[in-house]
Amino acid sequence: MFIITKEELEHMTEAQLHALYHSIIADLTRRNLSAAHCPLTTITLANIQTVLRRKRAFRPCPPRF
Repeated sequence: MFIITKEELEHMTEAQLHALYHSIIADLTRRNLSAAHCPLTTITLANIQTVLRRKRAFRPCPPRF
């Protein structure tokens, strides 16, 4: 296991980040583990959530006519 940093996640789209998050959770479930059992995975999941929040905050508003 290794940590995926925020910098490594910045280039990904929201859909890709969601897919990565859910694939990590599915992998843990398949192994009968939780994120609490894997501190590196917990950090990676937190990084994914942080990048998702940042991308949502900087989403440009559509033009208003």
